[in-house]
Amino acid sequence: MNILKKILDLRKNKPKKENEIIVKAYKFAQKAHKGQFLDGTKHPYFTHPSYAGYLLAKWGRGYEEICGGLLHDVFEDCQVHMETLWRNFGHRVAFIVDGMSWERLWNPKKKMYLKDFEHFHKKRLNYIKQDMGVLFVLFSDELSNLDDMFPEDYARLKKMSKEKKAKKKKRWGFVLRFLVPFYRELGLTKLANHVENKIMPYTGKMKSELRTVLSKKDVLKIKKKLDKIKGIEELR
Repeated sequence: MNILKKILDLRKNKPKKENEIIVKAYKFAQKAHKGQFLDGTKHPYFTHPSYAGYLLAKWGRGYEEICGGLLHDVFEDCQVHMETLWRNFGHRVAFIVDGMSWERLWNPKKKMYLKDFEHFHKKRLNYIKQDMGVLFVLFSDELSNLDDMFPEDYARLKKMSKEKKAKKKKRWGFVLRFLVPFYRELGLTKLANHVENKIMPYTGKMKSELRTVLSKKDVLKIKKKLDKIKGIEELR
């Protein structure tokens, strides 16, 4: 599948300058992810962010959000500086990528920097309050993972070691406590069920902690904006 061609076909009536920036972002991310592969497979990692960009184009999102989807992993996975993104793609694209990127904290016991799972989801939800583009890139991220694109490979990976399962449980636990209840309150039942069914084998049931990050009033404000947006019926 020529993802870039599909994105541009969906945007054939859009400004040429915007499409040129999308092409630039596509090639930038493709180069940055060169040599990386999806977890335990031979599929190039760039398959994931490129498909995220395609979903955003399919949903009729603007060029900055599409660029954000294409580039959403280059900061945390490719050591691309945020300043580089700002210079090349503008403040909003850099903001979206920042909102999708893990923070790392120094672990004195292991003597290395580790992803800060707990605060990442809180940070991302705070970014969503400021820019709905982060929310749509999050949606595209959720629906462009290995299990969505290559289910046969994902099925093989289910037979993983206890150590890997423990890591998955920790990571997905935060998703179940923060993001799944967030999706449900936004009225995105299909997306919430999709994510929940994917991660429940690793986590078991967990209690929502959404209120520690977003008030009901905040969620309703976001939902009000989201309800006016068409083209995302596959999420509702």
